Amino acid sequence: MKKSQQKKAWKKKANHKTAADDYRLSELGIEPPKIYRESQAQLYQRAGSASSKKSSSKSLSRAEKRKRDSKKRKKRNVMRKVMIWIIAIISFAAIGTVLSLTVFFHIDTISISGNKLYEKNEILNQCTIEKGENLFLSDTRSAKKILEQNLPYIYNAEISRKLPYTIQIKITEAKPAYSIKNKDKTYILLDDNFKVLENKAKKAKGIMISKAQVESSNPGKIIIFKNNKVSECLKQLSDTLKKNNFDGITAIYCNNISDNYVVYENRIEFKLGNCDELDNKIYQGLAACEKLNQTSPNAKGTMTIDGGKQIYFTEK
Repeated sequence: MKKSQQKKAWKKKANHKTAADDYRLSELGIEPPKIYRESQAQLYQRAGSASSKKSSSKSLSRAEKRKRDSKKRKKRNVMRKVMIWIIAIISFAAIGTVLSLTVFFHIDTISISGNKLYEKNEILNQCTIEKGENLFLSDTRSAKKILEQNLPYIYNAEISRKLPYTIQIKITEAKPAYSIKNKDKTYILLDDNFKVLENKAKKAKGIMISKAQVESSNPGKIIIFKNNKVSECLKQLSDTLKKNNFDGITAIYCNNISDNYVVYENRIEFKLGNCDELDNKIYQGLAACEKLNQTSPNAKGTMTIDGGKQIYFTEK
């Protein structure tokens, strides 16, 4: 028997066997496996889609192919132009930045306003910004800090840039808000932030701070007290007075964190206790003093204010 005839016989036997297997499965109420059929169906679908694509591509005319290719070329050209413009804009911006930081905008004028206590040359000598620097590279924050520290009576130095070549310095001068008496009968003068303005002043100015031991009082820097808790209480008292702008307060002091005092017109002490609700306590004390002044305008003594409704006055 020839080889071709043998192959045909084997195929017939195989087909006959699968048919018989399907028949037996159907008798048992079981469907034949679907894996083979589904995989075959997917293969047929892929083959069909591929053939349809080939047929559709083959069915395109030359004119349609040219039109399609032309659209693709136009799209590529548009994208290329967009990329060129983006690169050009970035390049121009980079060049402009480099030029502005190296060639252009060099400072030729430093203007100063608001100064009365210090001469212009004194301020310029302490200013770290110099003529010839680049306007945008000048460190205004550092210059501000150094001016306010080296020239203590500068409360605030507002430094701004004005195109094309000018630095403007607007000075707000400090006023003494507190005094502390030294052992040699001179005075330390402080602003309302407790920055030291002078440490050997001949006269006291502002509100007196008493019973506070000083550790360091360098002009231009915040004063440091030996007792940190007393320092915190004094700062709270100061902030309360600053916020409410109370009239008639002439002195403040703290014995400890729960024993704080405010003095009214150098004659009536407000014993405030701890630092809770300081503004309400001081308001109560001032209101009580107004009533007391109607009958005893020169009365001296201690007014105990604990934050409640009752206020006790002990006259000296």
